[in-house]
Amino acid sequence: MNLACAWLLKDGHAHHHGTDSHDSHHHHHDLNLRSAYLHVMTDAATSLLAIVALFGGKWWGASWLDPVMGIVGAGLVSAWAYGLLRDTGRVLLDAEMAAPVVAEIHDAIKSAPVEAAISDLHVWRVGKGSYACILSLVVDETVAPDDIKRYLGVHKELAHVTVELNQVRG
Repeated sequence: MNLACAWLLKDGHAHHHGTDSHDSHHHHHDLNLRSAYLHVMTDAATSLLAIVALFGGKWWGASWLDPVMGIVGAGLVSAWAYGLLRDTGRVLLDAEMAAPVVAEIHDAIKSAPVEAAISDLHVWRVGKGSYACILSLVVDETVAPDDIKRYLGVHKELAHVTVELNQVRG
């Protein structure tokens, strides 16, 4: 049953096991689906380990296999849980500032038709390949927040943008 559930959930699983490569930022999947996938996979793996321990104890008298397989299963669950905690922690602690979309925002503001300087920027993941941002700009001329939002709208991964403008009176 666990393997059937894992097969159904497989598309929600992010394929980066302990690597923090640039490519992994482009392929983050929904963390809820990933945690469900990891749950059923660890359940299947620990069940398999328990079966191995059961048969090993019955056929070869290796009663020591049960606690060893329990420790192996705990290690497996811990390793997968660590990766999931690391990734969810990045979202919860506003640590997505290394995502490529941040550089795209900086580049877009530099090339904007209005001279603006970023005074504060927060970016966080809100879904599969989707980010929200709060952008605070210092501008010399009058510009509407919606103009900046439209300019950033070419970046489809920005699902929600909040713009604050601080005009410098000269």
